[in-house]
Amino acid sequence: MSIAIDTTLKRHSFMAITLYGSIPSPYVRRIRMLLEGQDYQFEVVDLYNDEARAEYAKLNPLKKMPMMINGEQKLYDSHVIAQYLQHKFNLAPPSFDELNLVSGVDAVVDSLIVIFYGKRSEFEISKDKLIFQLQLERIPDVLTWLNEQAKQGGFNHWGYASIALVSFVNWVEFRNLYDLTPYKDLLAAVDLHRERAIVKSTMPT
Repeated sequence: MSIAIDTTLKRHSFMAITLYGSIPSPYVRRIRMLLEGQDYQFEVVDLYNDEARAEYAKLNPLKKMPMMINGEQKLYDSHVIAQYLQHKFNLAPPSFDELNLVSGVDAVVDSLIVIFYGKRSEFEISKDKLIFQLQLERIPDVLTWLNEQAKQGGFNHWGYASIALVSFVNWVEFRNLYDLTPYKDLLAAVDLHRERAIVKSTMPT
């Protein structure tokens, strides 16, 4: 983080919304897209830096990203933040079918995060290890289901589910985490939204 914690806290008195997170994170990015057109401050957090991580922990006891502060209100989870923003800005709430799609996207993201950190920790990513076996089995199964939902038009509408999908796919491409080419309908659904200004302006770097 580029600012001291005490300075950050003082700034909240006149900044309506402050969002904390990393640029590549798919969970952070979906909130940035929900905030399209709104006035907010985005504070980038480098969780690979020990000092920045310690400073962030002073604000967020869960140590998760994203985190959002609006006045005295602190929110520590992307789904809670999304619900808050939908209510605050009168955004159309997602249907239960859309929420199921988001849960599917989250399942794959969470599994890939386990594998990503496993690799960074120099662990052998193998089905011989239960924790990795579970992820390696879950990912293709959920992607196949999501691909079928995309084929049926589940992500054609620009809303919370399609925002989650775009954030996920672009993150996978950016990190080179998984081969998504077999899931053509899923990629076609992302292409429907690729030219949106908010998608372009929030691409992971």
